[in-house]
Amino acid sequence: MMYRRPAFCALLVIAAFLLLTTAFPGVPSSWAGSQRTGMLKPVPAVPLPDCWQHFRVLIWPYKTDIIGDLPLYRRLGLGGFQIDRGAGKNDQVKLAGAERFPYYVGHVANKGILYLTGDNIKKVTGRRDLLQRPYSLADPEVIKLLKHHLQRNITDTRTGPVLAYAFDDEISLGRFTNPADVDTSKASLDWFREWLRDSYGSITALNTEWGATYKTFAEVVPIGFEKVRKSVSRKPLSHWNLAPWMDFRHFMDFQFAAVLADLTKEANRLDPLTPAGFVGGQAPAPWGGYDYAMLSRSVQWMEAYDLLGTNELLRSWWNRERRPRMQTFFSSGNPKRDSWFLWYYYLHGNQGVICWPQGWFTRKGGRKTIAPHIRELEKTFRELQGPVGGILADRRARFAPDPIGIYYSHPSVQASWVMDALVHGRTWPRRFSSIDNENQSTGLLRNVWGKTLEDLGYQYDFISYLDVLEGRADLSRFRVIILPKTVCLSQKEARALESFVRQGGILVADYLCGVMDEHGRGRQSGVLDSCFGLVRDEMAGYLGGSGLAEIDGEQWEKPYEKRFPAYQGALRYNGLPIFERGLRGEGLARQNKKVKSHIRSVVPGLNCMVKNKLDKGRTVYLNLDPLLYWSPKYRFGDFGDVWRQEVGCILKNAGLQKRVVISIDGKVEPAVMLEALWWKNDNKRYLGIIKNPTLQQKLDQERKKGKVDFGVTGPATVLQLHFPELVRLINMRTGKDMGVGTVFRDGFRPCEGNLYEVKEEKSRKISAVGE
Repeated sequence: MMYRRPAFCALLVIAAFLLLTTAFPGVPSSWAGSQRTGMLKPVPAVPLPDCWQHFRVLIWPYKTDIIGDLPLYRRLGLGGFQIDRGAGKNDQVKLAGAERFPYYVGHVANKGILYLTGDNIKKVTGRRDLLQRPYSLADPEVIKLLKHHLQRNITDTRTGPVLAYAFDDEISLGRFTNPADVDTSKASLDWFREWLRDSYGSITALNTEWGATYKTFAEVVPIGFEKVRKSVSRKPLSHWNLAPWMDFRHFMDFQFAAVLADLTKEANRLDPLTPAGFVGGQAPAPWGGYDYAMLSRSVQWMEAYDLLGTNELLRSWWNRERRPRMQTFFSSGNPKRDSWFLWYYYLHGNQGVICWPQGWFTRKGGRKTIAPHIRELEKTFRELQGPVGGILADRRARFAPDPIGIYYSHPSVQASWVMDALVHGRTWPRRFSSIDNENQSTGLLRNVWGKTLEDLGYQYDFISYLDVLEGRADLSRFRVIILPKTVCLSQKEARALESFVRQGGILVADYLCGVMDEHGRGRQSGVLDSCFGLVRDEMAGYLGGSGLAEIDGEQWEKPYEKRFPAYQGALRYNGLPIFERGLRGEGLARQNKKVKSHIRSVVPGLNCMVKNKLDKGRTVYLNLDPLLYWSPKYRFGDFGDVWRQEVGCILKNAGLQKRVVISIDGKVEPAVMLEALWWKNDNKRYLGIIKNPTLQQKLDQERKKGKVDFGVTGPATVLQLHFPELVRLINMRTGKDMGVGTVFRDGFRPCEGNLYEVKEEKSRKISAVGE
C-alpha cells in the first residue's frame, strides 16, 4: 500500500503548533524574518510522529542508493535512508512510500551557504584580522536564497514518510569551529549595533563596559582576537577586558541561531508535521556559532558529534519536549565495538544513528554484497529497531537524572578559550577544531565532571545560562549545582545561585569562578566570593606560576597527559593540582567568627578547599584542577581515587543516595566501567546499563591500531545489582521477571547494554546501598 500522510494529522499539528506559540509569549506570531535583538526565543518543538517511535538506523547515500540497494538494506535490517536535497527526487519519495521505508532529507538549504565550500573556505581560515563572511547571514538576499532552496526541496519530499529535514551538514559561521572573526559586512555590523543598543540601553553603558569613548552606537566597531590577545597577555585577570571581542562573538552566535530559527519556522510553514534542524553539529566553542544554549532553542532536531558534552547538553534541554537527537555511526570494523556504540547512544536517549557506509558493500561477480563485519550487526540493528528500541525512543519517555546540575556558561567557554589560546601566540588562527576539541579546558572539564558523576553512580542535567538569565530555570529541583571553570557570571546569575544556596542547596565550584562578568571584563574579586567565603590574591599566580593555560595546545600531538607543563611546580593536594595559588578562606583571612569556613590547607594560609555555610545551604570551593581525569591512566589510578573521594563526600553530605550499585566479581564503579542510566515513562521506571569508557580521539586512533582496548570487546560476564529498597526487576530484552529483592544477578555482554524495568515494591526501606 502506498504511504500517504493523512490530512487530518496536518491539521492537528498546525493546531498544536499555534497552541505552543501561544504558550510561549516570546515566540512571535509572525514568522517573517530573523529575530534581531533580545534573548533568543525558542522555536516550539514538533510533536514526534509515529515513525519516530523507536530507534532508527538510517543510511547515508555514499556509493549506495535506495533505488538499487533497497533489498540489501532490508536484508541488513536498516530502518531508513537519506534523500539528498530533495527537488526532483520523486522516484525515491514514491519508492519510500510504497515500501514504508522512511527517510530524512539532507541539504534542504543546499550546500555552500551554511557550510562554506571551495575558495570561500580560504577566506575564513588562518586569518588574524576581522573578516567578512562569504554569504553573510545578515544579507536578506542570502536568506531569500536559503528559503528558496527550502521551498524546492521540502515541497518535493513532504508527501512521503519523511522523518526530518536537515538544512546542511557541519554548518558554521566559518569552517567548523576554527577561529574566524566574522562577520564585518555592512549588514552584519548594522545588525550588531542594533543588538548592542538593545543590550546596553545607552552608549554610556557600553563605553563603561568596553572602556571606550564612542559618541553613538553607529560608531561602534568590534575588536578582533589578535588585538585582544596582545592587550591581555601580560595582565592579571582582574585587568582583562574581553568585552569588545566577546560581545561580538556572542552577537554572532545569536545571529547564527536566529537565522537557523527563522529557517526552522520556514520549514514548518512548508511542512508543519516534520522537525527541521541540521546534522554534523560541532563542539561548543567561541567560533562557528556553537553556543548550545542558543542552538537548542533554534532547531527541532540535531545530529551533533558527541564532542565536549554535546549529547548530554541536548539531552538535558530537550528532555521535556523530546526533540530527536542522533549520532553519526562510522563502523570501526569491529562488530563488538560497533554494537557497543549503538547500544550506548540508544541508552543515552538518541533517537537513532545516521550510518556512513564506507566499506559496507562490496562487489562480487557483478553483484553487491554486504561486508562481513557489517553483516554481523544485523541482529543489533533489528533488536534496537524492534520493541526494545521503542521503550526509550517513545515520545513520552523522559530521562530521570539525580538532583545534580552542571552549569553551562557559554561566556565562560569564550573567556577560557582566550586563556587556552595564549600559548599559541600569533599562530592562534591555526588552533583548528581538531586541536581545540582535544585541548579545550572548559569542554574537557565538562567531560570530566560528567564522567566523575557517572563513575560515582549518579546522573545529572546541564543548566543553561540563558534559562537562568531569563528566570526560566527551576533551580529548586537540584540538590547540588556544579560550576566547572565558570569564569564569567553576571550579577543576575550570581543572585540566582546564591538564592539557591540560601534556600538549602549545595553549590560547588572548581576554580576561577565568577572572576569576570558576562561580557568578559575582569573583577577585583569574584562575584560569588562572599558566598563561597573566600578571598583571592591573584598576584600569587596559578598552578606552577607559568601561566593560565592548563593544557598546552602546542603539544597536541603528544599523549593527553603529557600536555600539562603548567602543572610543573604546582602545589598539590594528594596529587591533585591546586589552581589558584593565592586563594584563602575568608574565615582564615579575616578571623571572622560570623563566617566560618571549613578548610583543608596544603601549606599554611593556602586553601585547596573552602567550605562555607550560608543560611540553609552550603558551598564548596575546591580550587582543584581535575583535567587529568580525562586520561584513563589517571581516571582509573590513584588520581581518580582521590578525586572521586572528594566529590563523593560532597554528594553524600548533600544527602544523595545511589539508586543502584553495580558490581562484577565484587568490583564496583568505576573499576567495572559501567554506567547506570535511569528513564521514566509515566509511572514506569527503566534502568539501562552500559560500558562507559573514556572516548578520546587519539585513544580511538590507538584502538584502531590494536594498542588500546576500551573494555567493550571482552567476554560475557555476570552483573550484580544492589538496590536500596525492595524492587521487582524485569529484563526488557529477554522478558524475564527476575522477582522481588534488593540484590539481583544477571548476564552482561560488554559490547551490548542491559535494559530493565524497575518496579517499586511497597515495603520499608533497608540500609543504604553500598554501606
